[in-house]
Amino acid sequence: MVTGDRLISVEGLVKSFGATRALRGVDLEVREGEVLALLGPNGAGKTTLVRVLATLLRPDSGGARVAGYDVVAEAEAVRPLIGLTGQFAAVDELLTGRENLELVGRFYHLDEDERRRRATAVLERFDLLAAGDRLVKTYSGGMRRRLDVGAGLIGGARVLFLDEPTTGLDPRNRSDVWDFVDELVAGGTTVLLTTQYMEEAERLADRIAVIDSGSLIAAGTATELKLQMGGDVLEARVADAVDLERCAATVAAVAGGEPRLDRDLRTVTVPTTGSTPVLLAVGERLQAAGVGLEDLGIRHPSLDDVFLSLTGNGGPPATTRGNGAAGSLPVAAPRTAEQAERAAPPPAPRRDPVGDVVGVTGRNLRRLVRTPRLLAITAIQPALLLVLFRYVLGGAVHIPGGSYVDYVVPAVFLEAVMIGGMATAIGLADDFGTGIFDRLRSLPIVRYAVLAGRTLADLTRSVFALALMVGLGLLVGFGFHGSLPSILAGLALVIFFGYCFSWVYATIGLLTKDPETAQVAGILPFFILVFASSAIVPVETMPSWLQPFAEYQPVSVTIDATRALMQGEPTGTWVLQSLAWAVGILAVFSTIAVQLYRRSSL
Repeated sequence: MVTGDRLISVEGLVKSFGATRALRGVDLEVREGEVLALLGPNGAGKTTLVRVLATLLRPDSGGARVAGYDVVAEAEAVRPLIGLTGQFAAVDELLTGRENLELVGRFYHLDEDERRRRATAVLERFDLLAAGDRLVKTYSGGMRRRLDVGAGLIGGARVLFLDEPTTGLDPRNRSDVWDFVDELVAGGTTVLLTTQYMEEAERLADRIAVIDSGSLIAAGTATELKLQMGGDVLEARVADAVDLERCAATVAAVAGGEPRLDRDLRTVTVPTTGSTPVLLAVGERLQAAGVGLEDLGIRHPSLDDVFLSLTGNGGPPATTRGNGAAGSLPVAAPRTAEQAERAAPPPAPRRDPVGDVVGVTGRNLRRLVRTPRLLAITAIQPALLLVLFRYVLGGAVHIPGGSYVDYVVPAVFLEAVMIGGMATAIGLADDFGTGIFDRLRSLPIVRYAVLAGRTLADLTRSVFALALMVGLGLLVGFGFHGSLPSILAGLALVIFFGYCFSWVYATIGLLTKDPETAQVAGILPFFILVFASSAIVPVETMPSWLQPFAEYQPVSVTIDATRALMQGEPTGTWVLQSLAWAVGILAVFSTIAVQLYRRSSL
């Protein structure tokens, strides 16, 4: 179904990563209801182009529009119209298959009944209904890939980006995906497909564009591209691989073209226009040279021949026959009034910031509940610190007018929520590695929802760790001496500071993009602020050069305020200083994190 109405328009798109130029002035148009296959070798720029169109990357220059909307300036209007399936299965293994699909449906702002209906339909279509309520971590690789493709379809996208969607699928499941794409296109969906499978491109695509080294070098239908070979293809298969080079030299000398060797299949192929006379001459020369053959023949060129000719030995042609200039697809015909009416911009996308945050928070809380060992690890670290401070250092540190237990335990409360907050950095970095981050960024949700939902879910982990530390503190002799409102205020202050500080960890996760690196980097601010504070020893016992920093830094004033509240002592300005620090940290690092989220790329 091709209506002729332009739905994707790319003009002069340029994108570089350092010294690597991924896109070099790409021009491209895709018409409504069309399947365009984007072919090219690894590193050609296919995925970069998809990421720009899916609002995940900002181009350095040039422009791109989807359904008339600029992918940079009007990204919020683009996202409700698109679906994205990346190169890797971006599904959450700690959710069920159904939960993954319904979560995506929620971010398209479908009501509960509709997202359940669509999730069931996708599970049925991809033969996953029986496994729909199992955790994805129990799925095979093929099942995960099918679920990932289904997630890209759950929103009823007008434009669907499929980045090598059938990689890793067996022939049956690949055929199922193809059939589903056919159904979507019949219903009016426009598809931009990147693939390494020539058969897939020829089976699905109305038109094919070939990209190499960041430039679009040819475009047209499969038939038009095959015509560029200039005729048929002569293919010789040698009986012994040692004769492959001699065979190639002989074939090149007779046929006059540049031969292509396949050492695994022991074949030499070359474009030819002489057909039978050339075939006979090659056979005679090879026989005279003593080259044993298993097969020799003339065949029509395949899309593989075209692809390898354009991106490899043969080099790109100057023009695309029957399709205008190489490097661009034909401009669509002017729209009729009926087409213009049908393609009119849809209503402004619905925004539901609270629902988006709740959805992300719910996803992370499910992960938390389903990995109890992470809760245990969260509690073990501060518990070890408490035991160390209480039984190892407790006898060596003198606290004038009080006990060391009452001095150090409130500090451990704060340390517990700070350690729990590190999960924010690790979780965000993990989402980068699994591709979930890109999926979320391509969905029509408010930009801060992913970060706010992550930090709120990890706040639950911190509250859990704090509750355990309160119990453990009582067991080792800690005593609350303040009033109940004062004690609760102290605990609330700890939780609030911990939440605000989790945005520091969010920034670290977005900068590192790797769970192991995020964990190591997250320890650094924790180590500096805790051990250069009043957490373990009074500030006045520290070296004089360190005392000014230790006295006024945020962890010290929060710990001092917490101690005073829990012991019923005067708080002075500590509470106000702690709140000021917490609000300042939240304001600065949430702003940085959201900006990093907007601009981050893998």
